[in-house]
Amino acid sequence: MLFTRRLTILLAATILAAPCLAAPPASVPIPSLVKQVAIPHSSFRLANGLTVLVHEDHKAPVVAVNIWYNVGSKDEPKGKTGFAHLFEHLMFNGSENLPGDYF
Repeated sequence: MLFTRRLTILLAATILAAPCLAAPPASVPIPSLVKQVAIPHSSFRLANGLTVLVHEDHKAPVVAVNIWYNVGSKDEPKGKTGFAHLFEHLMFNGSENLPGDYF
């Protein structure tokens, strides 16, 4: 009986949440939806050129750190492609000086 009640509540919650999880209509351009999202943050640049974005949310006692680098195939100049993939293999497959799965 308890299982049936929980299953009914779960199904009802899923049905009620379904419109929120649906993809936006095709007529709404995604960039316009992205512009509607505003996350308060502060931004500053360190002396070494690193840009730091800080967003504080005191709802839970949790800290998260993300590090993003502007490197990869999209950042490679024309005529010099493939370096990001090469470095990926060097990092994760080891090299002569760092054998094995060092990273």
